Amino acid sequence: MEPCSVTLPKASSLELYNEGRLDGCLRVLAGASSTADQILRVRALIRKNDHLTALDAIAAIRVSTPDERALLLALKSSCHSYRGELSLAREVLCSVHDPHGVDARFEVAYAKTLVAWVKGDPAGMEAALLAVDVRSRPDLYARWLYARSWVCALRGEFCEQLDFLQRTARVIDETAGAKDLLLLARTIRAIVHLTREIYAKETFAFAVRMVEAFPWNDELEVERFLTFRGLAWAFALRGMHEKAFAYAYLARDVAPSRMWVTASYCDQAYLARMAVENQTADALLQHAVGLAKATDWSSRGEERVSLLNVAELAADRDPATARELLAIYDAIPTNVDAALAFAHDSRLAAMEDYARGTVLAAAGERAGAVELLTRAYETFCSIGYAWRAAASALRIHTVTEERAWLRYAADAVQDFQESSVAQQIRKRAASVDVDPRVSALTPAQRRVFGLMCEGLGDKEIAQRLGISPDTAKNHAARVRAAFGVRSRAAVIASSRGLAAAV
Repeated sequence: MEPCSVTLPKASSLELYNEGRLDGCLRVLAGASSTADQILRVRALIRKNDHLTALDAIAAIRVSTPDERALLLALKSSCHSYRGELSLAREVLCSVHDPHGVDARFEVAYAKTLVAWVKGDPAGMEAALLAVDVRSRPDLYARWLYARSWVCALRGEFCEQLDFLQRTARVIDETAGAKDLLLLARTIRAIVHLTREIYAKETFAFAVRMVEAFPWNDELEVERFLTFRGLAWAFALRGMHEKAFAYAYLARDVAPSRMWVTASYCDQAYLARMAVENQTADALLQHAVGLAKATDWSSRGEERVSLLNVAELAADRDPATARELLAIYDAIPTNVDAALAFAHDSRLAAMEDYARGTVLAAAGERAGAVELLTRAYETFCSIGYAWRAAASALRIHTVTEERAWLRYAADAVQDFQESSVAQQIRKRAASVDVDPRVSALTPAQRRVFGLMCEGLGDKEIAQRLGISPDTAKNHAARVRAAFGVRSRAAVIASSRGLAAAV
């Protein structure tokens, strides 16, 4: 092992730090005088995202060795990167002379990695990490692997990212001297959220084992919430609805903010829709819509994606409300935090395109819907987000009636055969051209037909689809004519379940 000139801090504070108990760690370190303790305090503040206080703490530390100075400058640069202040971050790094100790050299490499991350430069990240060898230090090696995982994310190589994340978790969990529960929690959460999108059967099983064995504590509740939320979706997409609801309820119980509470109710509505519990889904959706309208969404975090989910769900029930929710989304006054993964790639834009396309489709704006949904489909395909690509293709098929899109949807969803998306695709495929009465209907008439079979009247159909009552009435008359009947009841009786696939 290379010599290290940075003295290790006292065990009690380091123990709390490694357990993710940062508040306790900071209390122990209050008024600390040794350089080692002061540096640990800075690390704890950075992990709590209190970068301004960390910068003040760095300025107050008097160092006695070149390595301590290099390490502090690296931490200072990292604070500026997290705040999006790239020019300051680079300026600080320019004043760093090559350190000798492995701790300082790694921290400098990590600071360079953060600068490259915010710039959206995966090659720069990789070069910075490859310039330092920390395999002899399990604690640093875990952080090195975690950083490598985000190089893959920036390149859109999410299967490779999963591999690096799994290696990170194993090092922390299985190697003496690598204990770091906050980093492990973040790693597990990232694995869970990727297995929500990518099938990866063995990695998903690994993630479930890690989640169930993890020693959660009060200061890790945000990570716990995000992990349980992702796990609920992952189980639902594998057809395991009981487990999905269990984790969704656990997530809601520890939701750390009003925005996340809204997200939790939207998740539950979505999961209920997946499980074909439509009355429950509608009740939960109504509650989520009310919360979304009453919530202040001024956040730089990922919470805003919940608004897109609520709008998407609401579109099929009330296009006007869905548009209102998108307007709230567009009015969010803060930009996404530069430290977030999807701030640097195409995922958020694809989610926005899908939500907007869904709302336009429900409102009958065919051309705009197809353009946005096609763009979402292409993005999701390119990054391996299979079920989202399938959902986009299915939406396009519903709007255009083009069989090719149904084939694209079926191809994309092959791994997620137990998901509700796959079930919808199979139902749709079974109905195509099977019944000439349904084939004779236009796309608009098919939507009206489906709502007639739900028991809705002309006014309710008009409100749901965002059309005039007279238009709804005319479409309903065309549907009755196609089925050769005179009443709604007769349409329902003769439809033989076809509406479910329309």
